[in-house]
Amino acid sequence: MFYPLKFDHKYIEKIWGGRKLENYRNDVPAGKIGESWDISAQTKAMSTVQNGKLAGKSLKELTAMYPQQILGEEVEVEEFPLLLKIIDAQAQLSLQVHPDDSYAAQYDGEAGKTEAWYVIDAEEDAYLIVGTEDCTESEFKKAVQNDEINQYVKKIKVSQGDVFFIKAGLLHAIGSGIILAEIQQSSDTTYRVYDYGRGRELDLAKAMDVIDFKLESQKRKGLKICKDNNNYSYYCLNDKFALDIIEVKKVYKAQGNKKRFYILTAVEGAGKLIFAGQEIDLKITDSILIPAYSEEFRIEGNLKLMKSYVPNLEENRKEILSIVE
Repeated sequence: MFYPLKFDHKYIEKIWGGRKLENYRNDVPAGKIGESWDISAQTKAMSTVQNGKLAGKSLKELTAMYPQQILGEEVEVEEFPLLLKIIDAQAQLSLQVHPDDSYAAQYDGEAGKTEAWYVIDAEEDAYLIVGTEDCTESEFKKAVQNDEINQYVKKIKVSQGDVFFIKAGLLHAIGSGIILAEIQQSSDTTYRVYDYGRGRELDLAKAMDVIDFKLESQKRKGLKICKDNNNYSYYCLNDKFALDIIEVKKVYKAQGNKKRFYILTAVEGAGKLIFAGQEIDLKITDSILIPAYSEEFRIEGNLKLMKSYVPNLEENRKEILSIVE
């Protein structure tokens, strides 16, 4: 009964959005589209199954009806814990920060927000802001108020294929000219620190509570394991999620992992996902949810897949150590 699930796209217009998602999709609505929430259990953008016998069911309904079969035997949560977005930043996003679970629960009534990014496309001089540069809390706050923030933020130029881990408490922003896949905790809590004169409401008091001025982020190097038909790379591992990259050279065969679900997102190339005589096209920005009890499937083509899931930290660390020792 359980099989790879394709969901609808929930598009959100943003002041900094654009039209570049039309390069990959044919269902983008009018306007400055900044985000597509592609696997989401958030009420404001709830995902609905598009394929097979479960078509029409929301992700919330599925996890309520079949918690173990969808989420897995080791994922003991009441709601789907992750959120997969595609972001089209055609103007600078606000400078922002996300709280951890404890702070978010106290002040916003939901989970905190730790996330990771895979850069799908980037213009030549595109950059991310990840962290602060040699400043105290008081110096930073004064710089925000005096529109002198640029001297205190860390900018890193990026290109296609770069991966970044954004821990709760890290000051960050996506620069213009970037399309990326974002995996994060299922939360919509963001504290806006600085908005480059666009006049939107700021959350400076909360932001200053949660910014960790010691946090940094660099491009992840990953640990690649070369195989005959695919390469497998480990990029991010934390208690909220893991992010791996699978390079499919010809055929990739898999099935559900009864312990946990996982999400596959095409971030480069193209192919097809085939199961039980059915086919799903996999193009850049497409995502598929693999339920824990999913039947066998195979992916044919030449493409890169971002794999996102809630890990068992001890098992994952042992697996990685067994490779490098």
